[in-house]
Amino acid sequence: MSQQTCACPKCECKVTEQSVEVEGKRYCCQACADGHADGSKDCGHDCQCG
Repeated sequence: MSQQTCACPKCECKVTEQSVEVEGKRYCCQACADGHADGSKDCGHDCQCG
């Protein structure tokens, strides 16, 4: 079974085969993949997962 939601702990966004992948985990955007290192709270998909 493949991963269906973003690997960011609070993020509920869906991911696909084309999503950002880091260390075998998929993320809905680069901000989530970076662990919101820039201090962002929003992933750009209407959720506050940062």
